[in-house]
Amino acid sequence: MLNFKSEQKTLEIYGVRIGGQLGRIPTVLIPSIFYTKDPLVNKAETGEIDKIATESLLDMLHNMSERTGLGTMLDVVATTSEAMEKYLQLLVDMTEFPLLIDGSDSLEVNTAGIRFAKEAGFLDRVIINSLTPDTKSELYEVVEETGLVNALLLTFNSNSLLSVSKRVQVADSLIEKAQASGVSNILIDTGVMDLPTLGIACRTQQILKDGYGYPVGNGAHNAISTWRGLVPKFGKDAKKPALVGSSLMPVALGADFVLMGPAKHAPIVYPSVAMVDVALSGILIEENIRPDKPHPRYLIG
Repeated sequence: MLNFKSEQKTLEIYGVRIGGQLGRIPTVLIPSIFYTKDPLVNKAETGEIDKIATESLLDMLHNMSERTGLGTMLDVVATTSEAMEKYLQLLVDMTEFPLLIDGSDSLEVNTAGIRFAKEAGFLDRVIINSLTPDTKSELYEVVEETGLVNALLLTFNSNSLLSVSKRVQVADSLIEKAQASGVSNILIDTGVMDLPTLGIACRTQQILKDGYGYPVGNGAHNAISTWRGLVPKFGKDAKKPALVGSSLMPVALGADFVLMGPAKHAPIVYPSVAMVDVALSGILIEENIRPDKPHPRYLIG
């Protein structure tokens, strides 16, 4: 199994612990909400949603997290500043989850989300998703100015897409820039675009966890959403097990978190990841180490 050389950093962001040696801390799952074509969204431009359906989904996520012991953060996707602010306020009022500000590549939307969180008094609860090699200097300035300390670093671009070593170089640069902007809670997303890059991302996360000790993970679900031959060759019934399999691979290879895609998949992803967490906790038995509670080991048997 994996024995990482560097001291492993366990962070706590708004009550959710993440990181550490393999088998000790439960995997954190990060479902996406209000993404493009999310049925919860009635009007993406203004952030109008189906509130009843949203409450039902959030209750389900809370239930899954409680029953499995896995930590939960929410990836909050928005295409406009107005929508981002509405989504953040609604989720602050309705949940206790840490929230990832995901305006994709929009400087305006990401800036609005960070500033709104600062003004509304919940900056400690949000994480910028993400700082990338293409992030403009203006966003780093906003991070520094507001005092945001939580950031997800996305460690790939077109030049490093098919190279583990180049992704590590990208990570080195991003970590330096994030720290210079005042970021102290660093999470590293090693980037998945398709099936081959899932393997590259998992290898990169091992190297970075070994070298830096920061919590690592990736958006493994992208490997399935871009798999064009899945349904034509194997049918619709193959989609769910493929999605679960993609989420399990990074966890088995040392990930501290998984960006699992649409929140609606939680009922199949959470129990599966919890199962792997229990198995990984078994490697600690000979060392007389028990995982910290809450942990799937104490809950799902």
